[in-house]
Amino acid sequence: MKEFCMIDQELNSIKIKFQEMEEELLKYNSLKRIKPITELADVVRKERKNQNLTLQGLSDLSGISYASLVKIESGDINLNYKILTQLLDTLGLKLWIE
Repeated sequence: MKEFCMIDQELNSIKIKFQEMEEELLKYNSLKRIKPITELADVVRKERKNQNLTLQGLSDLSGISYASLVKIESGDINLNYKILTQLLDTLGLKLWIE
């Protein structure tokens, strides 16, 4: 009986360690998607294309002008916060600050 208790304790210990490792893996997978703000143009373009949106389609959905979107995707514009959040919300992206 004592041996079964020891085995049970060991199994619980392994289970806890497995859960901890699983949580770390989930954090790592989330972190792989994080990009620096300098890659904003590439991230926006890639996500727009992943959603099969044209620039005009994204403009229609977001309310941001076609010309502004062209500039954003070329990295050629200074964005104000309102336009940035409007664009990211439309594409389902999040902005993280550390």
